[in-house]
Amino acid sequence: MPQDAFTLKYLCLELNSIFAGGKVNRIVQPSNDEVVFTIYTGKKTERLLLDVNPALPRIGMPDGEKESPLTAPNFCMLLRKHLLSATIDKIELVGFDRIVRIEFTASQEFFDAEKKILYVELMGRYSNVILTENGKILGGNRGINMFDDGVRPLIVGKPYVFPPTQDKFVPWDEEIIARFREYNTGDIADFICKTVQGLAKSTAREIEVSFAQNKGINVEVFESNFTRYAQEFFKFLNDFICSAKPLPCVYLDGDSATDVCVYPYKVLQGDYKVFSSLCQAEEYYFKLKNTAKKFTNKKERLKSIIASAIKKAKKRLTAISSKQKDAEKLEENRIKGELLISNIYRIKDGVCEVILDNYYDDNKPIKITLDKSISVSKNAENYFKKYNKQKRTLIALTPQYESAKIELEYFESIADEIALCENEVELNFVAKEMATCGLITEPKKNNKKREEKQTFREYIVDGYKFFVGRNNSENDQLLSTCAKDDLWLHAKDYHSSHVVIVSNGKSVPEKVILTASEVCAYYSKGRESGRAEIVYTKRKNVKKPRGAKAGFVTYDEYSSILVAPNKREEYLKSN
Repeated sequence: MPQDAFTLKYLCLELNSIFAGGKVNRIVQPSNDEVVFTIYTGKKTERLLLDVNPALPRIGMPDGEKESPLTAPNFCMLLRKHLLSATIDKIELVGFDRIVRIEFTASQEFFDAEKKILYVELMGRYSNVILTENGKILGGNRGINMFDDGVRPLIVGKPYVFPPTQDKFVPWDEEIIARFREYNTGDIADFICKTVQGLAKSTAREIEVSFAQNKGINVEVFESNFTRYAQEFFKFLNDFICSAKPLPCVYLDGDSATDVCVYPYKVLQGDYKVFSSLCQAEEYYFKLKNTAKKFTNKKERLKSIIASAIKKAKKRLTAISSKQKDAEKLEENRIKGELLISNIYRIKDGVCEVILDNYYDDNKPIKITLDKSISVSKNAENYFKKYNKQKRTLIALTPQYESAKIELEYFESIADEIALCENEVELNFVAKEMATCGLITEPKKNNKKREEKQTFREYIVDGYKFFVGRNNSENDQLLSTCAKDDLWLHAKDYHSSHVVIVSNGKSVPEKVILTASEVCAYYSKGRESGRAEIVYTKRKNVKKPRGAKAGFVTYDEYSSILVAPNKREEYLKSN
């Protein structure tokens, strides 16, 4: 848990050792949730970040400088008014809750120095930054003139009140021993979390396991005899909190961060990376988390846009198909018109319908509706007009249907591309393709920001190179740059990346084809089924029709192979 009270306690000790005595030189508010202080510590300039984003609230030291808006928000102006040129006296944890108190001494030119306190509440959706003076609220980052869930008023000019404790105790309150003795049965770690302020479940579990190991007993034995050990556990709990030997680390699952801890926990599984300071560990953790969150949010947004486009394309296709079905009745109208002409001498004017023998269908009777207000010949003429109109409609609808079908297939291929994206760079290329076809508005280019270079995934197997396109536009580019004797691969009946094996005029070994096929299957919709049929042929057998959408090709004279999807990272060359 990156910001439980145990982690925050040691983070505050670290921040206090860096910033105590430092002078505030600059204050910016890059976003609604973030405030960044630039502080001269006497040796060098450092930055202190306060972020009250409900999803990932934090306090720490950011790696890079954040851009600030041209017009400073009101809260930023308030902080500048009171804290610019102020000295940081102390950074500490309030009690044992997720609240950090930063004490400032603000110098006044003609008056005595004033004490200001900034409270940073890191409590999920209730996270906030509140500036106070003499115990009264000067202003806050959010909801300062509102009631927090109807429990705690946060009003400018009124006394600052700490959030309710939710019937929990600080670890050093001896009354907690009596609460421990009330334990009956259930999850000990969960019980500790509900009894002690500011502890995450993983930290509570670590304390439980560490105590059992310290006593030389099994965890199950400790759980079944918890009330017996209540007094000893109280002392151990306080020793654990106050006497930890920091070895900051971040737990990882592949490229994702799962947790950040003061030291490696016994109860957490998986790989972890050690850092020289808790500030560095937290910055690394939140950087990975924010990157993953940004990627997920962007991916979901693009998914939503393409899903809407697919829905519209299907609706259009259905409408065209319905019109085609209506128009396909044209032969029936032509036959009715001819039968009326053939039998005009037998039909009296002014009747509503007639039944005639249909000599086009073995003289089976056919009912023909008539407009009694007009003559029989005029009725026949109307049926011929309907026939001609339906014939023209059918001719016009055929290319429209094909166009709508191709558009739908193209949108579905983009949806598959989005699903296969594994990082933001790949997602940006798909977004660029979507902007090209008008699905989204392409963001304005920032001249300061280096444009991402579009490159293929490159693999090397036994000296043979093969390249994998990341999206439709890359697939087209890959097709246009390879030699006619190179091998081209694609998933059969699925949208997939195009794969090209560089043959250099030689016969490509089976191992290379198999590996390239596995990679092709991995970067296809066939990945979901666990098996995919991959077709391969020489590049010269692959054609791109004139005017076709990006990524669309036709091919012939191919072979196929059935494989299980595999990313084959061991052969991947870093781009």
